[in-house]
Amino acid sequence: MATAQLDQAAPALEIASEEATALAALAHPLIAGALSVLAFTRAGLGSLRFTRDLDISGDVCVIKLHGVGHRHCPLHAVPAWARPLLAGARAHHRLMACSPRESVFFPVMLAEARHLRAHAGRLPQLDLSLLAGILVP
Repeated sequence: MATAQLDQAAPALEIASEEATALAALAHPLIAGALSVLAFTRAGLGSLRFTRDLDISGDVCVIKLHGVGHRHCPLHAVPAWARPLLAGARAHHRLMACSPRESVFFPVMLAEARHLRAHAGRLPQLDLSLLAGILVP
């Protein structure tokens, strides 16, 4: 992470406390964490596939996403509202006795991210439908 350039959270995206509360109310920490990352990075689902525990800074202020073939792996600043959600996803990953080198979000990427699509549809205020492939059946 030391040599990568840090991308700030999507500038057009301001999350009100109601939206952050809606994300926090989701039952599964991996779903809440994944949707928050998609919301503040405006990245596609593929970017989550290879996100490891090692790609999240210790203070959960920075996350590294991986591009196709790892040619472009940007660092993203994690906004304050998303830090508890991403910390919850990381804690879940660790409690499942997963290696820091394993994908944090892999369990919710199964079945073509059906759970992510369902929950994204319940949070229209985040406008996750614009993300490539998230709501496409």
